[in-house]
Amino acid sequence: MKHFSHPHALELSEVQQSNETVCSGCENKLCGTSYKCTKPNCEFSLHKSCFELPRKIQHNSHLNHPLTLYPTLPQRDSMYFGCNACGEEPKCFVYECLECNFSLHAKCATSWPEYVTREDHQHSLVLQYQWPFPIYDYVNIFCEVCNGLCNDANWLYYCAQCKLGTHLQCATVKKEDGSSFENEEVEMTNEQKLMMATIKAQGQQARLNFQAEMAYMNAQAITNMWRSHHRYD
Repeated sequence: MKHFSHPHALELSEVQQSNETVCSGCENKLCGTSYKCTKPNCEFSLHKSCFELPRKIQHNSHLNHPLTLYPTLPQRDSMYFGCNACGEEPKCFVYECLECNFSLHAKCATSWPEYVTREDHQHSLVLQYQWPFPIYDYVNIFCEVCNGLCNDANWLYYCAQCKLGTHLQCATVKKEDGSSFENEEVEMTNEQKLMMATIKAQGQQARLNFQAEMAYMNAQAITNMWRSHHRYD
């Protein structure tokens, strides 16, 4: 079999869980039916689902234009801010609208359900492609699972009735029996713990940046008021 993302032929194979093989399309671990490069020294492999991804899709988060699948991040003339869903820079398959500088990991374009139901919350969380408040209102949303700051440029899961949200990655993290959104003790793998620690650190840094910016704006306002007052003395 041939795939547009790779110069060599691929063959269908079964990958054992113990092999620690990583998919070249989504960078997640491979197990089960997959496509593997036939060249002996080439480690290119794809999930069957990644192999079958369509070259073009119409996504609800970007209705103006179709998105095109690229094997790696394409060259662009404008500044790039990462995947519009999660904010990270794609290092594997990516769906792009170069005209709008819009980008989605292939896994972000296909993995996140519209609704998430949790046992510890009475309402479903809805996938939000845009920040649920006007940006100029300066509303902060802290993830109810990891307590990290949610980025207003990226997607999140949100309950409008209770005004609470979670990061994409946190929405489906299972908690211990009997815990609620207010209790953050979560049963996670080491990989999930590392991911949560990274998100929380990024959120804390964003919070500090925001506080520093507000302090600077307040100082500027006081300075301008002082200058205006003494101008007429």
